[in-house]
Amino acid sequence: MIVYFKNVLLIFLFVLVDISIYMIPTQGQINPSRQVASDLPKPPDRGSPDDRKPAGTRGDCPATSQPFTPLLPISESGFSGLTITEYPTFWFYVPYQTSSVNSGKFVLEDREGHLVYRLLFKLPKTPGFVSVTLPNTEKGLELNQQYRWVFMLNCESEQSSNPDPVLYEGVVQRVDMPAVATQLQTASLDERINLYIKHEIWYDISTDLAEIRKLPNQWDKLLNAIDLPQLKGEPIVGSVEPIQK
Repeated sequence: MIVYFKNVLLIFLFVLVDISIYMIPTQGQINPSRQVASDLPKPPDRGSPDDRKPAGTRGDCPATSQPFTPLLPISESGFSGLTITEYPTFWFYVPYQTSSVNSGKFVLEDREGHLVYRLLFKLPKTPGFVSVTLPNTEKGLELNQQYRWVFMLNCESEQSSNPDPVLYEGVVQRVDMPAVATQLQTASLDERINLYIKHEIWYDISTDLAEIRKLPNQWDKLLNAIDLPQLKGEPIVGSVEPIQK
């Protein structure tokens, strides 16, 4: 009888230990999607954070009075911002004439470096603000995931048949802000601009950009927040022109 109870007790202890193993949380259960931007490789050093110099060489791109630049504020970590949409739009000011630029390329990658979207394009004929939109035929951005974008231009060169491109790169992250999304639906234009700036959802400004451009006070407010007041006289020329390949 004593042997029997010893066996029962041993079986009970083995079962208890086995169950306790599954009750201990492990590092693998942490959601990897909540890692921060510092985990991503950093953009190339452009010098001081406020100089807005593109990476690469300028090739034969002509000298211009206004800078080639993303329509984004620049921080110590480079160009970055948030979006509440799956399919954001990326805006850039391009001062070059079409005759000066052979072609351009836009690339969007996830944090592991997997290609999400790639577009070869030509610029519109008029210098100004141009856009690239992630099409809804592609996979949309996932919540709380960071993505790297690269926007590059290949300028004409008499010295080389394959000149280095000029480029910018940055980070976009889709976030869940249901309260802000609801406010945007009923807010006035000026209130929406304040929400874009306050919550750093810079990639969502495209919804109102054409309307903002028509109103000097609102346009000035936006450009001042991005630290690009010198571009207030420049036009919005629209999306780039895809090259079918």
